[in-house]
Amino acid sequence: MKTITLEVSDPVAEKMDKMTSAEKKAIEETLSRLISNRKSMAEIIHEASEEARKNGLTPEIMEELLKDE
Repeated sequence: MKTITLEVSDPVAEKMDKMTSAEKKAIEETLSRLISNRKSMAEIIHEASEEARKNGLTPEIMEELLKDE
């Protein structure tokens, strides 16, 4: 496994800092699969949504996490 660095906006970085390790792991796994599979944008969005749902990240939780403070 290799560590990479991605640039994100300050609000996204702050939200990531507040996520649990399980939430961060789910995002890492989803990103790995998305890049490995190189699918269409529609497929990527669908898979990300399904993965989030499987990990308990409901639309309401995601909205709260992504809401501008």
